[in-house]
Amino acid sequence: MSRCILVFGMPRSGTTWIGKLFDSHPDTLYRHEPDSVRRLSLPLYPERDVAPQYREELERFVASLPELRSPKVVGKQPLFPKSYHSAAGLYAYRVGVAFAKAASRVQRNFPCFYRPTAGGCEQARLVWKSIESPGRLGVCMEALPEAYAIHLMRHPCGYVASVLRGEAGGRFDGVTPSAEDLWLLKMLLATSTAKPRGLNLDDIERLTPEERLAWRWVLTQEKILADVAHCERVLTLRYEDVCATPLVMTRQMFEFAGLPWQSQTEDFIRASTQPTNQTTDTDYYSVFKRPQASAGRWREELAPQVIERILRIFQTSPLYRLYADDVQTSTAPASEATP
Repeated sequence: MSRCILVFGMPRSGTTWIGKLFDSHPDTLYRHEPDSVRRLSLPLYPERDVAPQYREELERFVASLPELRSPKVVGKQPLFPKSYHSAAGLYAYRVGVAFAKAASRVQRNFPCFYRPTAGGCEQARLVWKSIESPGRLGVCMEALPEAYAIHLMRHPCGYVASVLRGEAGGRFDGVTPSAEDLWLLKMLLATSTAKPRGLNLDDIERLTPEERLAWRWVLTQEKILADVAHCERVLTLRYEDVCATPLVMTRQMFEFAGLPWQSQTEDFIRASTQPTNQTTDTDYYSVFKRPQASAGRWREELAPQVIERILRIFQTSPLYRLYADDVQTSTAPASEATP
């Protein structure tokens, strides 16, 4: 299990779908956001040079993932057949997850009485999917030298629109809107990649919620890419590219991670990208939806002036070249958040 696969990205970046693409492989053991249930002492945005200090903790954390029983971690649907358990084992797994989720309405994170651990299966690969730890990716790769990682990036307008839609629909557990999470922004501003900008918290507080979220995207992505710039075990992908050609891009991800192609994954790609009449097609957290429509939904959801404000902030970063077709040249100041 030492050769784990990390699927990291900011919230609302498509990491759940990509994680389930990896879960659809018969030789993977998938764990869904375990770091949101079992917390790490590693800061959310550490400098890469602290990796030796946290290596032992990260090794223990990864080693513990097969044994976790939280339904949030082991029960993300759908649950796939695996090479390391029988049909009866899969049935027990599904029953155990259903029971634990029902019981969790009374007792939070009621443990699953049965879940696969892939014990004794030498070819099994652990998959750790996270929206909690993208800022830790550089340290994780330094501390886990056999790990491979997919870093997923979504257009900042898509990220902002999806976060706002989720908050408006009451989809998040926290009571504080993401744009009001000044503690998180303060940590980002203190990183070595953000300090040269000269921004401070007072600058950020004066901005609109959409602009604050845009800065959160820029500062987070700049840190991630700076930390992993010279690591050949990290593959950065745009969510929009996976949506456009899911079969091609999934093959690329599997080849990068050293996973042979499997027909079960191809079947899941077909099922998760073709619209049906099921209610899951429109569910906020569903992996069954039309991906290209989902990726471009922000164009209809965000007002033109809001898009312009987000893109002005985006233009301050060299990362805008990754989405050059969507960034409009403007003669206005790059951002209102200048000291």
